[in-house]
Amino acid sequence: MEFLMNYFVASDEATLAYFDKGEGQPIILLAGYGQGVKSWFHQAEALLAHGGLRVIGLDRRQHGASQNVLHGQHIARHGEDVHDLLQLLDLDDVIMIGHSQGVSVIYAYMMLHGSNHVRAMLSVDQTPKMINDASWKYGMYDVKLSNIADVLKQQLPKATVHEIDIVLKQKLAQYAEQDHVFQLKDTAALLQNHLFEDWRDVVERVDCPILFVGCKQSPYWSYEHAEQSAKLAKLGHAYIFEKSGHVPQLEAPIEFNQMMLAFVDQYAQ
Repeated sequence: MEFLMNYFVASDEATLAYFDKGEGQPIILLAGYGQGVKSWFHQAEALLAHGGLRVIGLDRRQHGASQNVLHGQHIARHGEDVHDLLQLLDLDDVIMIGHSQGVSVIYAYMMLHGSNHVRAMLSVDQTPKMINDASWKYGMYDVKLSNIADVLKQQLPKATVHEIDIVLKQKLAQYAEQDHVFQLKDTAALLQNHLFEDWRDVVERVDCPILFVGCKQSPYWSYEHAEQSAKLAKLGHAYIFEKSGHVPQLEAPIEFNQMMLAFVDQYAQ
């Protein structure tokens, strides 16, 4: 799949990249921390082949082909970038699909602008609260406010537990060569902000359907976060991958695409 990246200037002067392919029901793709939106290529191909869909992928600031700016390293600012893109393209009734930190960005957008322009949301393995306490026991494994300083000094565990198909892996490497090198040091504030957020009040107020995906082998948190989040939401449902780590779109791509297309069929106009 060839990605023709377009560029626009966000409301705080950052230059952001996005692709826009197909016609029909608009679908927004957002990748997780450290990943460019081209990492969704296998899903973008499946959506476009499905027909009647317009697939739009946003590279968040400091990610993919977007500008490596130092300012705006906050989840809320990334949510505002999504709003800027929707306004630029005059989009409404979008289906939003996010993975990991990309899910939190969707929540940030909804916190700032509501869910009136969102037709449905697919949340892929992201707990709404990452720090465990008495009110929420489905955050990152063994992470509490009392040990958060130590957690911030550690590297994140490897996201995948299953070998990625060699063809998918080769394509991911090719696409990564087209993008900027991701800067861990320059995005440390973004990761810290992500860790401290609690999106449960946003989940409770969202008016559109949300499908929460959990993964039984995720190295980050229990799959039960998806089931518990579905209970919080007005129109929440859960789907659990039995054999996948944190990245089911790459570790279990056939099952993931089947699930995703069924979800899109259910809610597309």
